[in-house]
Amino acid sequence: MFGAFIIACGTTHVMEVITLWHPIYWLSGLLKAITAFVSVTTAIQLFPLLPQLLALPSPAQLEAEIAERKRTEEILRENEQRWQLALNGNNDGIWDWNVKTNEVFFSTRWKTMLGYEEHEVANQLQEIWLKIHPEDIDFVIKTVQNHFAKITPFYTAEFRVLCKDGTYKWILDRGQALWDEDGKVVRMVGSHTDITERKQAEVTISKLLTQLEIKVEERTAELKRINTSLQTEIQKRQETETALRESEERFRTAFHQAAVGIAHIGLDGKWLLVNQRLCDIVGYTPQELQSRTFQEITHPDDLEAALKYVEQMLIGEIQTYTMEKRYFCKDGSLVWINLTVSLTHTDFGSPKYFIAVVEDISDRKHSQKQIQASLLEKEVLLKEIYHRVKNNLQVISSLLNLQSEYIKDKHDMEIFQQSQQRIASMALIHEKMYQSPDLARIDFGEYIQDLVASLFSSYEIQAGNISLKLNLDTHVLLGLDLAIPCGLIIHELISNSLKYGFPQGGEGEIHIDIRKNHQQQCIITVRDNGVGLPANFNFKNTPSLGLQLVNALTCQLAGDIQIKNNNGVEFQIIFPFI
Repeated sequence: MFGAFIIACGTTHVMEVITLWHPIYWLSGLLKAITAFVSVTTAIQLFPLLPQLLALPSPAQLEAEIAERKRTEEILRENEQRWQLALNGNNDGIWDWNVKTNEVFFSTRWKTMLGYEEHEVANQLQEIWLKIHPEDIDFVIKTVQNHFAKITPFYTAEFRVLCKDGTYKWILDRGQALWDEDGKVVRMVGSHTDITERKQAEVTISKLLTQLEIKVEERTAELKRINTSLQTEIQKRQETETALRESEERFRTAFHQAAVGIAHIGLDGKWLLVNQRLCDIVGYTPQELQSRTFQEITHPDDLEAALKYVEQMLIGEIQTYTMEKRYFCKDGSLVWINLTVSLTHTDFGSPKYFIAVVEDISDRKHSQKQIQASLLEKEVLLKEIYHRVKNNLQVISSLLNLQSEYIKDKHDMEIFQQSQQRIASMALIHEKMYQSPDLARIDFGEYIQDLVASLFSSYEIQAGNISLKLNLDTHVLLGLDLAIPCGLIIHELISNSLKYGFPQGGEGEIHIDIRKNHQQQCIITVRDNGVGLPANFNFKNTPSLGLQLVNALTCQLAGDIQIKNNNGVEFQIIFPFI
């Protein structure tokens, strides 16, 4: 309207000049009327705007506001730089969730921690929900709901998240929600930390603890068996100790009535004072013993250690010492004693004399020798058992061999030969057990080498026709319960390859791989490049006794078997390694 008013005024002035030559007064009057109308309308429109016009800031105020805005923008830029530095420098991933729009900001570290590029993760809530492990999703939702309901002051959860390479990482996720005046959550900001190594360490520790418990139980059972033979002696010893304690309580001030040998010994080693019990142990009278030093009745092999302890006590390195040593008795025999020595001091702190407590432990030493002899006897017995089992299996194999001379049917002969080979594989295990240093486990890789060599010889495989590739982990040590079924499984698989894998007698390869993985599982792989299995082959329903035996033994090991029939056949058996 103001612009129209200016134009109308200018047009009116121009018209007045024109009327000097052309008296068109009616047109001039019309323009003036229009100008008046526009003027009045403009005034009416401007009237409500007068308060706003009067409130406009002065130039000085505008300069102050501009300066304040610049300072604010500078602070915002600094805060933004700090925020970016924090995001880039923090090893944790940062996320910011707008609960109303379900838009989520994920930091670069959040994405790279899972193996994603910047553009591969959209800023949407579903990006994280789709990556949480299915077993953990309900737990995470419940934890978020509890925080939104203010049941928990902070949101904290540990769960697995899918990485770009298809693996899962354990994540420690933490966050804090923001509520509006109505108590509704509008925003939540948090971080997530990679705790995969910690979780793996916890699993490893748990497995180690389980193994340790098993070993402790085994060792406890072994000790119980040993202690059974010593119960009578232990009971007598406990009764003696009880009697000794009661005697000490009643007569602790009666030096000469003590149940153990007690003596005061000078700094030069001379017996100063002895009780009757000590005299009884060594066979000397108190007078005879006091005329000697402890060095004279100590066995030469024990003297150096005793003197070293004495020197350490005199210079203040130790306050007391205990050792087992031998004394010569008066009759020339040796007695084992448990010696405990302490040093007394004068009021000025200088050494005064030694106090020695002597206990006769000859019976205990004798019992220890008996235990060692018993353990050696049991070890010899166990070796003899392995040896006899191996011999008995060989006898059975020989009987089958004799019986096979009366068999005319070729199929029956093969069954007998297979039975002989299976018995031979079990006999070989007992032979390895007999030769093993700990008599409880065998090196399974070494056993497989001997077993396969025996099979190649039994099937008369010509050198160069079928080559054998072995990849055996030398750290796979198996006990008898695992070695026998594993040996029979490998025996059946190798036998099948030799019999059926190369029907034309051509050249080929058989691979055997035995290893142990990080999950404490044993993996046995047997494959060849022969003709493979027939079409529509059903491993669970096969008339082959050998494959039925493989399936049954795998179930016995609580394992799993996988078969690949491509350019030959591959059997992979996985079972827990105990």
